[in-house]
Amino acid sequence: MKNKIIALSLCMALATPITSYAYVTSPKSPSDVEKTQAQLNGYSEETWSKLMDNTLEYVEIEDLVKNFNVNISSAWSKFNENVDSLSMALDTLKAARREMSSNATVAMNDGDVVNTMLYKAQGKGLGMSIQAMSIAKDKLSRQVTSTNAPIRNAQDQVVAGVRALMIGYKNIENQEKILESMIKMYEEAIRVTNQTESLGLATNADIIKAQSDLANARANLLNLKANKDKLYRTLITMCGWSPDAVVTVADIPDVSEDDINKLNPSVDINTAIGNNATLIKNRHNTSSKSSSFVEAKLYQSNQDEDMLRANINELYNNIITDKGNLAAANVGVEAANATENALDTQRRLGMLSTAQYLGGKLSVLQKQAELESARLQLKTDYNAYMQALSGNIAID
Repeated sequence: MKNKIIALSLCMALATPITSYAYVTSPKSPSDVEKTQAQLNGYSEETWSKLMDNTLEYVEIEDLVKNFNVNISSAWSKFNENVDSLSMALDTLKAARREMSSNATVAMNDGDVVNTMLYKAQGKGLGMSIQAMSIAKDKLSRQVTSTNAPIRNAQDQVVAGVRALMIGYKNIENQEKILESMIKMYEEAIRVTNQTESLGLATNADIIKAQSDLANARANLLNLKANKDKLYRTLITMCGWSPDAVVTVADIPDVSEDDINKLNPSVDINTAIGNNATLIKNRHNTSSKSSSFVEAKLYQSNQDEDMLRANINELYNNIITDKGNLAAANVGVEAANATENALDTQRRLGMLSTAQYLGGKLSVLQKQAELESARLQLKTDYNAYMQALSGNIAID
């Protein structure tokens, strides 16, 4: 069973009645005596078993937050802890992006075009995660009252923040794999350079350059691992595990063609309007007022709906753009894989120098990084669209 932080039942006095969420540990009535924990909490045995294992699945985030997030389960008094957690996670991602930007500058000054492009691609991926998490943090930080934001909306905002955090974590995980591959290549380059130096085919400067590249890559990997560990602990804690728990963070599922085809902005806008807390408040805040006040409120409501419609269309256009970028990235990876095979063959036949071979392999890694970045960008924008449908989008 998960080493979860089990909270007391959720209780918050709101102006309108809502459903309380909490992890139920024991029967609350005689009719519940024979029920299993899964049944007490309204889940099938299979679903409950998966929630209680030590694997964090992307599709489980909403249920994990609802049942086990200590702040959501206890009360709004602790809700700001999630804001702080996202702030720290955001700072970690920004530090990682600054590191990539610095590396890109150094590589560019050294005339290293391949590494410059690689570091810029990694920085772009981090920027994507930072943007998504900044939006989530902004929503999470807004004032919540009993009249304009019931606890259900707050829970949705926490879920959105955790999803963005998981995307950021997997982004860093992908970069970690790339750096580990780079280190292996640099180690091989040093081995070959040392051999060729003894034959008079390499200089001491070549060896120093290879050793410097290896040292930089190892240092970057060390920093990346430290940032990854910070994000990991924040992520699992917000899902209800204790900070020292050992949790497997599963891969994030792709947005399918079918998922995209189901989106229809002209129809979905009605769902977004119906769920938007700001619009609901404005529409209902017209009782016992003068006719001019009511007219002004209705006019503002119409303006807000037009703005929301524009936001929905923009989010949809972003998804379509992301879809095209992902297709292009897939083509790039396919071409890179063919290039990699050719590189290996040419190297085996002695047709390439170590520098040429290494440069080619780094280009392949760059294409792989671009593909992962495109995948996560599509997931991020798709999430933003779905959040808009659930009412969690700013009208501005």
